[in-house]
Amino acid sequence: MKTFENKILLIFAHPALQNSRVNAQLIEYVKDLDGVTFLDLYEEYPDFNIDVKHEQNLLTEHDIVIFHHPLLWFSVPALIREWMDLVFQHMWAYGKTGNALQG
Repeated sequence: MKTFENKILLIFAHPALQNSRVNAQLIEYVKDLDGVTFLDLYEEYPDFNIDVKHEQNLLTEHDIVIFHHPLLWFSVPALIREWMDLVFQHMWAYGKTGNALQG
C-alpha cells in the first residue's frame, strides 16, 4: 500500500456515482491509502447542509487538496459549488485577512 509524505485531502463530488464505473474504481483504490483523506460530498452532505467549520479544519489539516468531480455543462456539480461558496469564506480563505490556506 502506498504511503504519501504529504497529507492529501481528496474532495469528491459526483451526483450520479451509480452510473460511473471508473469513479467507483477510483474510490475503492484511494479510500484506504495512508496519508489520503477521502471526502465524498454527496455521501457526507446529501441534504447540502455543510458543516463549514469542520470542512475548514479539514483543509487546514492537509498539505494538498484535490477536487475530483465531473464537468457538467462547463461547471461543477451543485454540491461542490455550494461547498466552495460556504467553506472558502471571505476573510478566511481570501480577502485582506483571509490567509487560512497560505503556505
